[in-house]
Amino acid sequence: MPPSQVLFVTQYYRPELIGSAPFSADIAEWLADSGRHVTVLTGLPHYPSAEVFPEYRKGRATRETFNGVMVERLGAWVPRSRSAASRILGEAWFLMNGAFALATGRIARHAVVLSLCPSILSVALGGLARLRDGRSVAIVHDIQSGLARGLGMVGGGWTARLMQACERMVLNRADLVVVLSPEMAGELRRIGVTAPIEVVPIWVDTDQIRPLPPSATQPMTVLYSGNLGRKQGLGQVIDLAEVLRERRPEIRVVLRGNGNQAKSLSDEIARRGLTNVSLEELLPDAGLSEGLASGDIHLVPLDPDAASFVVPSKMFNIMAAGRAFVATARPESVIARLCQRSGAFLCVPPNDAAAFAEAIVALADDPDLRAEMGARGRAFVERHLAKRKVLGEFVTRLDALCARQ
Repeated sequence: MPPSQVLFVTQYYRPELIGSAPFSADIAEWLADSGRHVTVLTGLPHYPSAEVFPEYRKGRATRETFNGVMVERLGAWVPRSRSAASRILGEAWFLMNGAFALATGRIARHAVVLSLCPSILSVALGGLARLRDGRSVAIVHDIQSGLARGLGMVGGGWTARLMQACERMVLNRADLVVVLSPEMAGELRRIGVTAPIEVVPIWVDTDQIRPLPPSATQPMTVLYSGNLGRKQGLGQVIDLAEVLRERRPEIRVVLRGNGNQAKSLSDEIARRGLTNVSLEELLPDAGLSEGLASGDIHLVPLDPDAASFVVPSKMFNIMAAGRAFVATARPESVIARLCQRSGAFLCVPPNDAAAFAEAIVALADDPDLRAEMGARGRAFVERHLAKRKVLGEFVTRLDALCARQ
């Protein structure tokens, strides 16, 4: 018999629009629609900003219901800095507040607890929230130690080893660890995680996101949409715009999003005098198909040292929208292998502005190729990554885990 009550621990949840929040909401709401009573234990929404959303300040809306899911919000300390130390302190604050909520009875311990990493400390809180004979599932979307090391947030010394030891200890206490790719599973095995690991790929809502025809009136538009953060390697887009200004000034480059790199990107655009690139705000979820359709060609840049530890979910939204894109990744990366499997996009070496521009120009000059790649991408996500397929299989696995003695 499937579990009737589930606790989901995640620092990020609705109404945040990007990052882990949409996927946390998808899991929780899918479980609720499947007949479970789901409680989400989360923080105050702020991502990707360094400030809590206005409607949640001063203790407002700490308990609310979203689409049949009860959401309990803990007080949060949102770090102004994106340094490793600041992030760890913010995550530790969430852990302590959660432990206090458990100790005081505000949050009951559950027989089934899901927890989401990023934030290995959220997974630790999930372990505390599990009943003695319950089941704990850790969903790993980012391997924090590798990501921090790759981005230069920590060196290869004691800080990185301490982060790996923490990941190893916490994840080995889980009954099941879920990762996005076999490569992530291999990295966890490398650092000593021995708990059962299963691959559940990132999914895309192919019912919500539909291909729309390109605009016949706007200029050729190259679009990046998402978080404006360090791991996205967005300096590559500024370099691309500079090359395109000389070669194809009629091509418009748009950066749409929010994040801690927004000001530095704006400053760099002004410093170089780039009139062919602009910054825009994110669109709400309701306009996702329209927002994706506004790009003739999409961009998926990534810091090459982060590519082994993250799988950019925006790729699959772009594919669902039937748009071609260009990604920057090393030949041995997960993204490069996905390029070969799907045939839905072009992949160029990271930090190579000339190759990046060459790929953009090739797509801009060949509408048939763009349409063909878009159709391949749509078919690929419908076949492998449709939300109803991936989450349906995930719930079946969860029920099987809970049925074991």
